Amino acid sequence: VALAASSVSSFSVVTNSPTHITTTLSRASSSALNLIKGEAVDAEAFDENEGGVGLALRSAIKISGKCQKEQCDAHEILRYEKMQEVETSVAQSIMDKSGCSVLCSGMGQELYQDPGSTIRYEDKLVKLAPIEAAKAALENVSAASDAKYVSLNFVGGDDLIIGEVLEACGMLVNGLNLEGKPKISFNSISFNQFADETCSVAVVASGGNTGGLEGVDESIARGELYAYDGKWFTVAEGDITTAEK
Repeated sequence: VALAASSVSSFSVVTNSPTHITTTLSRASSSALNLIKGEAVDAEAFDENEGGVGLALRSAIKISGKCQKEQCDAHEILRYEKMQEVETSVAQSIMDKSGCSVLCSGMGQELYQDPGSTIRYEDKLVKLAPIEAAKAALENVSAASDAKYVSLNFVGGDDLIIGEVLEACGMLVNGLNLEGKPKISFNSISFNQFADETCSVAVVASGGNTGGLEGVDESIARGELYAYDGKWFTVAEGDITTAEK
């Protein structure tokens, strides 16, 4: 999940004099140059583990939440040491025993098309991976009239953005036309095991009964199953990490 923070200092122009503006900008530039220091030749190498950078790169980061109508909100963030690949036959067996079914799945690719010299808005083409994944999933949806719970499971690379995932969740909730008003939740995992600028979604219906299963089996039984490039993945509670470095 791509996270970013920034701060902007406000400024104001107090006169229309070009000379005054030029002088002010020159002084500001000089001050900035005095603050910016190059790295010393013998400086200690940057440790990516400081500040949790390395930890974030190594972990599968999951953000989960609930959906009501078309409104989806994130409530929890967890870090996992890894994701576990599950053989198709094993995943299907567990789903059959626990009353789960995959309603639909889809893959999306990010696309930013350079419009060239044109400045017309309609000539710009932007496709967001989570949105494209949701569109692909909605093209072939299986019926699930008796589903009590539905999980929208997204997975993508380190650059997966939660805001885009939430928008895709709203599209799915609106487009699935689920009967019986099941409880809908979502999971969004970003992990460097998967390519940047891609996202996949698997929509799984379940009955909410894990039957005393544990680990990977329990995750699948409650509907947490991720599809990516023809393979199935999930996460297990035992792989949650609380490490700080």
